[in-house]
Amino acid sequence: MQHRTNLINVNFEESWRTSDMRFVLTLLVIGSIAWTILIIVLSRNSQYSLAASKEREMQMRDEVADDPFPSERMEAFMRGMTERSESIQTKCSTDALSTQYPPNARHFILDKSQEMLYCALPSTRSVRSLSLLFSKKLRRYRHSLDFQDNIYYTDFQYPERLQIPEYYNVSIRVMVVRNPADRLVVFYQSHLENTADTNYYRALGKIILEKYRDTAKTLSATEIHKFLALVDADPDRERVLGNPFANPVGPTFTEFIKYVVSKPADDEHWTPYHQHCAPCSIDYNFILRFENIEEEGNFFRIFLDSPNSLPIKFTDAIDTPFSLAEVCSYFSQLDKELLSRVVEVYRIDFHLFGYSADEILTCSDEYVRQ
Repeated sequence: MQHRTNLINVNFEESWRTSDMRFVLTLLVIGSIAWTILIIVLSRNSQYSLAASKEREMQMRDEVADDPFPSERMEAFMRGMTERSESIQTKCSTDALSTQYPPNARHFILDKSQEMLYCALPSTRSVRSLSLLFSKKLRRYRHSLDFQDNIYYTDFQYPERLQIPEYYNVSIRVMVVRNPADRLVVFYQSHLENTADTNYYRALGKIILEKYRDTAKTLSATEIHKFLALVDADPDRERVLGNPFANPVGPTFTEFIKYVVSKPADDEHWTPYHQHCAPCSIDYNFILRFENIEEEGNFFRIFLDSPNSLPIKFTDAIDTPFSLAEVCSYFSQLDKELLSRVVEVYRIDFHLFGYSADEILTCSDEYVRQ
């Protein structure tokens, strides 16, 4: 009886092992089939992706090839850069501006590999512009907000740290300029309007509100702190009854401009170019205009990299220029006196870089009626 029981147990164990092996083998077969299918799918997707990429590349090359006079257009671009630079230097010498605004080394990045000096404005859009315009090593910083740490300290060097002033005269000296009115509007939209950027609101917006919100001037320091704390707790609210800092939330454009004209060099986002980049002390040979960055940026890339550089869409990475109507929707909120003060702050920039101050002056009804 015991022997029979042992035989049953042995048969059961052998049967279990056989069943278990079959299960394992089945899993291996299924896994192998699934892996094969996955490889086939990925391979096909990769082929399709590669084919699509090649097709896009060929299309872009065809667009370049369709230009019947590429060399003539490049020559025209270079002549335009020379004329722009010479015009600025003439204006600088006439107005004796070179000694008033000497260069500050911390405002520049130096790419020794390309003998290039760039006047840098540390904003997200500047990082994106850099990643498109310049060295390939910058491409990985396209979405970086830590502009100075990642670029100044890692890939490039401050001329100041090198203690070699002659780096201001390297082969390629470049800056990008934009209409002062557009600069102010884009900063306000991106960082302060309706507390679009809560970090900037807490760092700057609250200071502006305390200083320029008229309804807050009768409050005590304790009341101001209390009301601002309520907005901090819920910055998305548009109106809060009885809270002067939430009606509206964040500085108005008028309040922001009042702060700018009182502290024009307080933030590099709106510091005038003639102060930040010192164009009257450094003879830039490339001064690109943001309003025409699609064309000028691509010509500059061809000059910098190679004649075979593919054209790129700058507008996919940075905002497009504003229309006059969009600019006026903000500047029409300013009274004539404040508008005149803005123009005075940026008067030299308007003059040097060929922008018209009259465009924003005419945004004011008071100005138009005269």
